[in-house]
Amino acid sequence: MQLIRRIPWKKIIPHLKNYCLISSMIFHTGCLHTKTKSNGQVLPFKKVNYSIAIRPILDKHCIECHGTEATESGLDLRTLKSILKGGESGPSIIKNRPDESLLLELIEDQIMPPEGEPLRKKQIKKIRSWILSGASP
Repeated sequence: MQLIRRIPWKKIIPHLKNYCLISSMIFHTGCLHTKTKSNGQVLPFKKVNYSIAIRPILDKHCIECHGTEATESGLDLRTLKSILKGGESGPSIIKNRPDESLLLELIEDQIMPPEGEPLRKKQIKKIRSWILSGASP
């Protein structure tokens, strides 16, 4: 009990408050703006541009069935607005949540596209990063 009385709490508490504040800010910022490799290495968060990185992939592999000639399952992948709206199964993507996005799940499981070559790992990573970064234009 005497040990507690000897600690100058009035001097320590203000420093602890600053430490906690700074720690929470660093943790919060790190959660929003970083991603982790499979080996645990933290990388800076990279925003993916829809027009440059995503649309060409969708145009090559998806638009024939989900856009120009038809909109199978009510899904039109020609515009960002229609991608966010989704089709008969609901939203095709959920911003910032790639693991809950049906489009990405079907692509990763190689269910889509049903014909032709599947998307390459690099293309799938781009789509995942785009969704994770907020699926912005």
